Amino acid sequence: MNNNSQNYGTQRVRKKVSKIEVSIEPEIKAEFMEMLHSEGRTASVQICEWIRGYIKDHREGLVK
Repeated sequence: MNNNSQNYGTQRVRKKVSKIEVSIEPEIKAEFMEMLHSEGRTASVQICEWIRGYIKDHREGLVK
């Protein structure tokens, strides 16, 4: 290993994350994953967007 190498650019900083487990029927999961794959998306990103949207709507009084 070369100890004289320089680190160009910014260092990657890991976000602190917590996991949520979701139980769903295998057929529904397969269809969901297929749809996401065709859109070039991931389940984690999509679910995070939904959760953030729900929180935002709740804070704005749109969810009761």
